Amino acid sequence: MANPAIPPLLEARSPDGGWGAYPDLPGRTETTALATLALFRDAAVTSSEASSRAGREAADWLTARQLDSGAWPIGDDVPGPSWTTSIASLALSHAPDGPEADARTNGAAGAAWLLTQEGRGSPWWLRVLRLFLRRPATVALDPDLVGWPWVAGTFSWVEPTSYALLALKRFRPRGMARSAARIEEAERLLLDRTCADGGWNYGNTRVFDEELWSYPDTTAIALLALGDRPEHPVVPRALAALEKGMLGNDSHLALGLAAAALATHGRDPEALRDRLRARLAEWRGGAIRGLAWAALGLSGDDPLGVRRA
Repeated sequence: MANPAIPPLLEARSPDGGWGAYPDLPGRTETTALATLALFRDAAVTSSEASSRAGREAADWLTARQLDSGAWPIGDDVPGPSWTTSIASLALSHAPDGPEADARTNGAAGAAWLLTQEGRGSPWWLRVLRLFLRRPATVALDPDLVGWPWVAGTFSWVEPTSYALLALKRFRPRGMARSAARIEEAERLLLDRTCADGGWNYGNTRVFDEELWSYPDTTAIALLALGDRPEHPVVPRALAALEKGMLGNDSHLALGLAAAALATHGRDPEALRDRLRARLAEWRGGAIRGLAWAALGLSGDDPLGVRRA
């Protein structure tokens, strides 16, 4: 069956050859990488030459903008290294010649850069002061666990940590130094950050003794990062939280992410995919991020290739 998200994705390409946040805006690394991933996946599933050709061209857009460090900027107008390196590396790992390509064109250089990045927890002096004053913590989490931040040198959040996990797991078979330890700690961070309902909020589980609720988008991304860990203790409850959270949620982004997460964990995603196809029939332009995830949510049982890594 043809993927109904692919034609509008191809049509939404920016004049510079990438994909912007919305059609016709300058290309951005995140949206171009997601489009690249969706096109490579579609080519693998359907043998579409159009998707294969567009995927290779999109990959060229990415490699042309990779920094000497191996990282990627958010876009041409924000030149420093950024969290989008995770998604760009993940996308390039799916290129048909990925394993045989050099480290820059297959994403491995980006994955190596990710291993040099660490999020921060609470500073040591704040923890000492809290103990001295005997005041309860503002938030409930283990401050010693290290994941990845949105901005270098800041707090570790669920989404950038999950994206980094997805990228590093694709390159794990190559024995990249320190990757096993970082993957293991990041998974412990996700375990530590689960909300009472079983899913994930953006980074905390409780603030001022008030339980926080999970979000379908964040929960789906974390579940994708744990796609190779069906035995992980948080997975069954997180899947239940995701299914509950998707009742009545019809955004392209949430439907695509949730369908991809359910398919990755062996749950039946067809009800969500039917809703997604109905939404795509009404597509008149919108956020490219949601459209790319819609394409991935309709693309088989392991769209990000985490189980196959």
